[in-house]
Amino acid sequence: MRVEVPQVSESRPEAPSIRIGKIQNSFLGFALILLTCTAQAQQEVSFSVLGLFHPHELVLKQGDRQVLGIRANGTDASLVLNGEARHRSLIFRAEGDRVVASSYATQSWTAAGRGGGPVAFRLEVPGKIHRIYQGRLTLEAHNGELRAVVGMDRETAVASIVAAEMEESAPMEALKAQAVVTRSFLAAGPRHEGFEFCDTTHCQFLKSPPAAGSSVAAAVLATQGLVLEYRGKVLAALYSSRCGGQTRSLRDVGMEPGEGYPYFAERCAWCLKHPMNWQSRIGKGNAPQAGNEGQRIEAARQWGWSAVPGSDFSVSEDGDGVILKGHSVGHGVGMCQYGAEGMAAAGIGFRQILAHYYPNTQLTARP
Repeated sequence: MRVEVPQVSESRPEAPSIRIGKIQNSFLGFALILLTCTAQAQQEVSFSVLGLFHPHELVLKQGDRQVLGIRANGTDASLVLNGEARHRSLIFRAEGDRVVASSYATQSWTAAGRGGGPVAFRLEVPGKIHRIYQGRLTLEAHNGELRAVVGMDRETAVASIVAAEMEESAPMEALKAQAVVTRSFLAAGPRHEGFEFCDTTHCQFLKSPPAAGSSVAAAVLATQGLVLEYRGKVLAALYSSRCGGQTRSLRDVGMEPGEGYPYFAERCAWCLKHPMNWQSRIGKGNAPQAGNEGQRIEAARQWGWSAVPGSDFSVSEDGDGVILKGHSVGHGVGMCQYGAEGMAAAGIGFRQILAHYYPNTQLTARP
C-alpha cells in the first residue's frame, strides 16, 4: 500500500463553551451525500482511526455545519455542537481509562446525527493531522491514550480508502479495480477485537471521503457490491504499490497460504517497462532477506519505511553498513496498483485487470 503523508494542522482550537442538555430528536439530517445508495440494506464497518499518533487529546468539530449530538455513556450528560461559532468544537482528553470533555469524565463518549444516525464530522490530533469522517464516533481511553472508533457505511469506507490509495486522476477502470479489492478486504471479515479494522498498513489506509461526483465516488458506485471470491469465500484481497515487474505468491514472501488463496506470481508488463529504482543504507547487523516480508517489516520498523520500501532488492555491504538496491514498493502480493493504472490507461477493463492479478477467483455481487 502507498505511504500516507499526514496533513498537518497549523492551529489549535481553544476549548469552547458547550451547551449542556439532553439530546433532542430535531437534529439536522446529514447533508453530505457521498454515494447514491440502493434500496438494499447497507453494511456497516468500524474503524479505529488516528491511533498511529497515540493521541492523548482529540478535537471534535462539525463537518459541513451539521449538528452533532454527543453523549457521555453511563451518565445523563449530553452535549450539542451546533451552528453557533462557540459551539462548533469540543476537546476530549484521556485521563487513565476515562475520557474527559467539558468537565465530564466517563469511560466512553459517542457522537452521532439525528436519531443516532451517521453524520459528517472532523476529528483532529492537535498540531498533527485532521480527517473528515461520515459515520458515528465512539471515544474511549486506555492507559492515557484515546481510541477513536468510527462506525460507517461500508461503501463510504470503500470510497475513503480508494481516495487514500489512488489519485483522483487515475484511470476509471483502475479506480474500479481498487474499489473491488478494497471492498473484498472489508467484506472478508474483521481483523481486530473491539473494532473491525484500523487505518494503518495493517488493514487499510483511510482518508476523508471523496466529494460527490468525483471519479472515486463514481468508481465505487459503479462497482457497488462486487467482491472477489475464492472457493465460495470472499477474498481479503491484498495489493501493493509497485511490484517491480512480477507479483509474488505468499510463499515468495515467506508466508504459507494454508487452504486460503495462495496468490500467484504474475508478470506485470507496465512495471517492467517503467521501472522505479531505489537505494538505501541501513546499519550493520542482520540484513533483511529479499522477498521475506516479515524480515522487511522488521527492518523497516528499525530503520524507517523509506529505508526498505519494497521486498524486491539486492543486498551488499561496505565498511559503513548494508546497502539495499531495489525496484519495488510494497510486498508485491496481489494487485500492483501501478500496473493496474497502466493496464487501464491501455484500455483494459477492471474485470480483466482483476482476472490478471487474481487468477482463479470469481467476481460476484454481495449485499
